[in-house]
Amino acid sequence: MRQSDRMISALIIDDDPGIQDMVSLAIELNWPNASVYTAADGMTGLDLARKHTPDVVILDLGLPDIDGLEVCVKLRAESTIPIVMLTARDREIDIVKGLNAGADDYVTKPFSHLQFLARLQAVLRRTKGSSQETSYSDSRLTVDFDRRTVTVDSQPARLTPTEFSLLEFLLRNANRVVTHTELLRAGWGEEYTDATGYIKTHIRTLR
Repeated sequence: MRQSDRMISALIIDDDPGIQDMVSLAIELNWPNASVYTAADGMTGLDLARKHTPDVVILDLGLPDIDGLEVCVKLRAESTIPIVMLTARDREIDIVKGLNAGADDYVTKPFSHLQFLARLQAVLRRTKGSSQETSYSDSRLTVDFDRRTVTVDSQPARLTPTEFSLLEFLLRNANRVVTHTELLRAGWGEEYTDATGYIKTHIRTLR
C-alpha cells in the first residue's frame, strides 16, 4: 500500500489559522482520505487527542494557554502517539527540550512543505510493525516487536515510536557495531542521515 493510500488521522495544535490551513492542505493532498482535526490552544488539543486518538500530532510550542512542551509531556504520559513539533523556536536548546519532552521530530518555521511531508511520512512509517522476529527477551528486558511494547524488570516502559524503532534496530543488530548513519536511518529515515544531534537525546532516554 502506498503511503498516500493509507487512512490516517492527524491533529494540528497551533493558534495560527494560516498554519492550520497550510498543514491541513498538505496532509489532505498527500492523504486524500485523511481526517484532520485542529485546535488553537493546548487544552483543546489534549481533549481532541484523547477523543480521536490520531495517528500523529503536529504541535506548536507557542500556544496561548499552556506551553507546547507541557502539552507534549502530557500527551506522552498518556500515549505513544507520534508527535511532530512545528515551531518558530529554532535554538538548539529548544530542539533538545522538545525531543526530551517526548517529541518524535522537530520542524522549525518557516518550513518547506515537501520537507515537512517527508518528515511526517517518516514518522508514520516508524509506527508500522516488523515482519521479522516478533519478540526479544532477556533477564530484564522483554520487547514485543509486533505490539511495540517494552517491559523492564516486568514493568511496562513507555517509548515514543522513534525510541522504539531505535531499540528494535539495536536489538536486531546486537552482535555488530552500528554507525550513526544507520541509527538515524532506522530511527528517522533517509531524510535525517546528517542530523547526528538527534541521536544523543533518544539514546540517553533508552539507557
